[in-house]
Amino acid sequence: MRDFDGKEFVLAGIVMKRLLSGEQTAGQFCLFENKSGGNTKTPIHVHADDDETIYVVEGELTAVIGGQPRRMTAGESMFLPRGIAHQLVNESGNPSRYILIGTPALFDRFLEEGGHERRPDEIVGPPTSEEIARLREASPRFGITLLADWPPSGAQPGSERQPSTGSAQRRRG
Repeated sequence: MRDFDGKEFVLAGIVMKRLLSGEQTAGQFCLFENKSGGNTKTPIHVHADDDETIYVVEGELTAVIGGQPRRMTAGESMFLPRGIAHQLVNESGNPSRYILIGTPALFDRFLEEGGHERRPDEIVGPPTSEEIARLREASPRFGITLLADWPPSGAQPGSERQPSTGSAQRRRG
């Protein structure tokens, strides 16, 4: 078994490189390096069966938790426990790169169904209607509940959505 996976996926306009799969960690966790071009938003969502930890490597990222935006910059991290509604946003206009750890490993399997494997030389932009439909269809199978219209009715993908409630822990490392 290889120690490094490196397969890239696209979900919600974000490139997600799988560094370690659940198969490689006996289901304990999955590890991703994610890149946002500067104008991305995930749907507001809740994970029922897994937690997420985010660590910003470069640029900035905003986590909307409990209706409150919490801006993170390089060197900052946040734990997003299961059962808490959250959304990750990069509207800075500048690229960001962050590590995502899913525990236990469910997110990597969700990404295979809800996203798509990045094609060679693919230029990643806002999600298409087909990509949005695939994400919506796969979410319930992995205990993920989408809480708001995404993208909002009558809006382009990546435009404003309303935040939801929840809480999380933030740490500067």
